[in-house]
Amino acid sequence: MLGYGIALTAIVVAAFYWLFVRPRRQLERLARIPVPMDWIEQLRAQMALYRRLPPIRRARLHTHMRVLLERVEFYGCAGLELTEPMKVLIAAHGALLINQLSPDYYHKLQSILVYPGAYRVSQSQQDGPVLHFDDQDRLGESWQQGKLVLAWDTLIREAGDNSSRSNVALHEFAHQLDQVDGAADGAPPLASGEVAQHWQQVFSEAWERRRRHSGGNSIIDEYGATSPAEFFAVATEAFFLHPALLASQEPELYDCMAGFYRLDPRDWHDGDATRPTPLTANT
Repeated sequence: MLGYGIALTAIVVAAFYWLFVRPRRQLERLARIPVPMDWIEQLRAQMALYRRLPPIRRARLHTHMRVLLERVEFYGCAGLELTEPMKVLIAAHGALLINQLSPDYYHKLQSILVYPGAYRVSQSQQDGPVLHFDDQDRLGESWQQGKLVLAWDTLIREAGDNSSRSNVALHEFAHQLDQVDGAADGAPPLASGEVAQHWQQVFSEAWERRRRHSGGNSIIDEYGATSPAEFFAVATEAFFLHPALLASQEPELYDCMAGFYRLDPRDWHDGDATRPTPLTANT
């Protein structure tokens, strides 16, 4: 029994180290490493949301971005040569969502596949006893098995556009947060049962409103009406891209999002607005 107790203690200690101590030490180590100036200049030029960030938010983004670059494997697909600046821009969007959270929210994420543009996938649909197959063009996907797929030309165009109403990188990384608990249901990990209950009520009501009023002037893309998971992803896009408008149209929804992300993007202003912002798809 003594040996069993020692072995059990060793397992608990090891688990505590890998779950809590090691990630914290990794963050502390990466936070001490200066970010290359060319990364900063690149993000200022290519990422409108980065230009809005206050200094403390930028510092945390740099650290979390390094964690993603260190942990995740990036792959260029369909002949795309994936460069370091491309990886930096992608990781920066993922890091933005967890600016006030932990990089361990992406603990399942193992690989990011990047296509030059829209890519085709074959999808099956069951119609009674008949199974149909059709090809669809896609700009991004998020898999619970730890894979994220992005279309580069759309990503870089939306990233640099200060007035864009969509952002494929934010959308797919939001799906990863939603899938942390294993279910793509529009409910990311929340602080308590009480918070989860309030979240469900607010999100359900907002989703139903979006389903009933397709089109219109809602800042939440109508694609969000297709499922709770898509609603969370497009609501995340609206939360970061046009926070004041989302707060005006859906105040309770905005408060829920701000509570989860622990951020209030309404307070952010474009500190680099006077800087040139060249865009290029040949980074």
